[in-house]
Amino acid sequence: MRDTGLSLNGYWKGFELIKDAVLNGGPSFINFALTNACNARCGFCSFPDVAPQDRVFVDAERAKGALDILYNRGVRYITFVGGEPLLHPGFFDIIGHSAKKGIVSMMSTNGVYLTPENVRAMKAAGLSTIFISIDAPSAEEHERNRGLPGVCRTIKNALPLIKELKMNPIASVTVSKVIKDYFKLPSFLRELGFDKLTFSLPITTYSDSYAGSNPAEFIDYTAEEIIRVFKDIKALKSQFRIVNPTASLDDMIRFFSGEGARFMCLGGYKSFYVDWLLDVYPCQTLNQKMGSIHEFTSVPSRRLNCNKCINECYREPSLMQYVAISVSDAVSAFGHGRVREGFGRLWDRNNLISLWASIEEWKDAGRI
Repeated sequence: MRDTGLSLNGYWKGFELIKDAVLNGGPSFINFALTNACNARCGFCSFPDVAPQDRVFVDAERAKGALDILYNRGVRYITFVGGEPLLHPGFFDIIGHSAKKGIVSMMSTNGVYLTPENVRAMKAAGLSTIFISIDAPSAEEHERNRGLPGVCRTIKNALPLIKELKMNPIASVTVSKVIKDYFKLPSFLRELGFDKLTFSLPITTYSDSYAGSNPAEFIDYTAEEIIRVFKDIKALKSQFRIVNPTASLDDMIRFFSGEGARFMCLGGYKSFYVDWLLDVYPCQTLNQKMGSIHEFTSVPSRRLNCNKCINECYREPSLMQYVAISVSDAVSAFGHGRVREGFGRLWDRNNLISLWASIEEWKDAGRI
């Protein structure tokens, strides 16, 4: 027999999502760094330089209180990052609280702690998606760059259980000169058990709040070099499921070609970064603290229209949310009698690009 209550609940959630998109431009997203501690030694990251005495783990109860505040501010998607989030002793408790609030909860990990016990605990807590770092098209190269011998075997052993439990594993590959040939990635990822990947773009400078930056030689590209990489990634889409939307890759090619990106970042307006001290920033790049998590309750969101970095964690959601923002802007304009402005937002050709990018990303990420 059909479960009418469950169906009505689903319809209501769908209605709420549409209402939020029309009135507010859709839900917000955050990256939440639970700790600056990390067990890896990645060559393009400065987290390994954090001394043991300087390691910080956000208090689990305070983190759960922060999630309550973020939910009330419209946050419905969250990626837990670090450092290595699985080093946090309260990780599963924090994930569980996030999922119970109705926030779609994801995490980024280097994979060392993907034991069967931890994988089952993630599922029980309500984790949706696991981004697992991969740096190169071979186990030897990846483990040498990470300083984590045997991690590929751990990842390969964990992936069947992750899939069996219906979580969504995605290989997260940082664009770097560690990778000599991008077209060798698909066979290696299939060997490990992945069927989809997302590329993280090379960033040499982050905010002072985030310890991830390192001006390493192998993530320092000329404009011509990085454009070639983006074109290779576009070509790879015919060989492997790549989550990065084609429109985002095209925007990055425009960015480095000097034409300027078509889609501005919504960091500080619809996406945010929270660090292990529970301070809130527009993103992990700008040194513009918006306040502590408790001050965030009254700090207004602002459209910064920023175009200063290529951080895909913020730029890609911004591109995909563009159409929802256009609709909410149009509704607001009509409500204030600015009819021409309202129709201008609705007929913006970038809306179709944004809509198609959203469909492409959700399809390639395995969400539809």
